[in-house]
Amino acid sequence: MSLPPQTHLPIPRAQRFPSLPGHYLRYLFGLLFLAGQFFFWVNLPPPAPFVPSPAGVTNFSGVGWSATWEWLFYGRRPAPSIPHRPQESLPPSEPSGPSSPAPAYEGVVAIIIDDLGFVEKPTEAFWALDIPLTFAVLPWGRYSASHAREALRRGQEVILHLPIEPLDPQTDPGPGALRTSQAPEEMRLRIRKNLKAVPGIVGVNNHMGSKGTQDRAMMELLMTELQKEGLFFIDSMTIHTSVAWSVAREYGVPTARRDVFLDGLGVERIPDQIEVLIEKALAHGSAIGIAHTRPGVAEALAEALPRLAAAGIKLVHVSSLVQ
Repeated sequence: MSLPPQTHLPIPRAQRFPSLPGHYLRYLFGLLFLAGQFFFWVNLPPPAPFVPSPAGVTNFSGVGWSATWEWLFYGRRPAPSIPHRPQESLPPSEPSGPSSPAPAYEGVVAIIIDDLGFVEKPTEAFWALDIPLTFAVLPWGRYSASHAREALRRGQEVILHLPIEPLDPQTDPGPGALRTSQAPEEMRLRIRKNLKAVPGIVGVNNHMGSKGTQDRAMMELLMTELQKEGLFFIDSMTIHTSVAWSVAREYGVPTARRDVFLDGLGVERIPDQIEVLIEKALAHGSAIGIAHTRPGVAEALAEALPRLAAAGIKLVHVSSLVQ
């Protein structure tokens, strides 16, 4: 059998898609590009600004191919990493001016005001003095408790002004006085009652006592009670032969002695006595002055304050000077 004759017709090619004009393709690709940009703009965070990293630290903005793949494969937006913040150098602090040096004091003075508790107006005049003062309050007076509380309220120091027998039998030291004729138990009971009669006391000084402070047995009994209560004793030195100061030291009671009676020669002589007090403070480093609640004393002390300051004297409570 013979083969069919060959024809010269071309074999038909495979069917093609209908071709599109070139400008339509460009429009299509442009729309796809814009859609992709909008897609990534909505779903991905903006890139963090680039900050140079210090040596050895990798800086990753949180956006890029790794962020894109994280979103595509895990379905979550990547948390942008916080870029390393370069350490900011603080502006140099301005040099402060020279600090004011503490005032140099040449001496220290404590002033005790005796006899509070029985007179009102002269005592109230001292409330206006804005200086450290120690107020010695007599027991059993009409104003004893109120004067002590007012002094404490004003930040002042309060001690008991303990009445002790004087040499002159005609002179009455006041209620609660200690007398050499008393039995030791009676004397001890009076001491304890007197200590409780004035609120807020931190120490004791003697009112009168030119006889009692020479009696060693009385002073030993007194210092025993003060040592138990943790109180100090100031010897007012109403007589130069007093043994109170030395007995206090023997019994471990903090103590000191009066140097000058500021109004002992009268109120008008207070400026002169202030000069004596200053001289003693400058010579020995410290001194104790005693004044009383008499009319005009507070005003005289106020007038003396500039002189004390000019001499380089620091005023303190008497508790600062006991040893």
